[in-house]
Amino acid sequence: MSGRAGRRGQDMIGNVFFYDIPLPKVERLIKSNVPQLKGQFPLTVSLILRLMLLAAKADDKADARAKALSVLKHSLMSFRKERYAEILKIYFMFSLQFLIKEGYLDQEGNPIGFAGLVTHLYYYEPSNFVLVSFLVKGLFHKLCQPIKGSTVFSEDVLEKLVLILANLFGRKYLPACSMKYKRTFCQSKVFLEDLPEDFADAVNEYNTKVEGNFAHFLLTTAELADMEQEYRLPLSKTGRKFLEWSMIRSVELSSCGSKDVGLTKQAVFRSLGINVTNCPLLYLNKYDNQGRRRPLNAYALDFYKHGSLIALTTDNWLNEGDAYYALKDFSLLLKSIGTSLSELCDDPNDNVLLAFQQLGKIYEEKLKCVT
Repeated sequence: MSGRAGRRGQDMIGNVFFYDIPLPKVERLIKSNVPQLKGQFPLTVSLILRLMLLAAKADDKADARAKALSVLKHSLMSFRKERYAEILKIYFMFSLQFLIKEGYLDQEGNPIGFAGLVTHLYYYEPSNFVLVSFLVKGLFHKLCQPIKGSTVFSEDVLEKLVLILANLFGRKYLPACSMKYKRTFCQSKVFLEDLPEDFADAVNEYNTKVEGNFAHFLLTTAELADMEQEYRLPLSKTGRKFLEWSMIRSVELSSCGSKDVGLTKQAVFRSLGINVTNCPLLYLNKYDNQGRRRPLNAYALDFYKHGSLIALTTDNWLNEGDAYYALKDFSLLLKSIGTSLSELCDDPNDNVLLAFQQLGKIYEEKLKCVT
């Protein structure tokens, strides 16, 4: 069977051709119900910043604005659903508010500061925003101190830098049960250590600011929710008032900056297709359905230390292909951060810039040795 259903908004009908299919099956297919198509939530804060960057930097600004508006307006999620279109507008406004407050846009909507770095790393949201928060707070400048009398950094500094970046950008989780194998590996540490305390505190501070901004988004969009559907249990289809209390209470906890993340994560609006994952929050810990913490795989840091792809396959539970491409992505990430910082930094001898450039070269050389 092959064919085309037609182009959305242009074609009224489409054509389908059946080849070598029994007639009873063709009749059954024609008479069957059409499956419901439902688009995913299409926007992220990074995407909105990229659209603002496109509109501000393009030579043909009118054309750029038209393209940006086309992305915002023509989402499958909002197709023929005015309520979803309203949600996207509200999300866009709250995202703009966040970007202005955090110094990525000026009052006119023009990208400023670290906007370029964030958009380069858009596929790592929310870690891209957390990285910038570390830079703004001066944590990297405090860490990246070269060996006295030189511009070279010690192994301790570079390893700590890899540890921090692996916690942000190399987040591959292992099952909670893997912890029982601790201290039984040959070359790798396998389980990634937590962020240093000052960096972890900065992440919590960042999350608090994001919750304060986006909890109001959840509260605003809650007014658009189909409450009858929200109260209905997914399997039995029966309603329960407890769901109303749970949802409202969890959003209230978000808006007041509560640290009860368990309840905050319950702020889910099924009828709207949104939840707190649409907010750029970085949760440092992840738990399985039994409440056990899942450790992060230390593959990026382990490879930096021993440079062995084979060790990652024997110790880190990665097959060779996945391990190589994960390391390649991490190496490209270091290169991208170094390039972005060089464009932003007026001083070519800035310690943070030099540290990222040195680390990027070392990691790239180690990766070349295994190819």
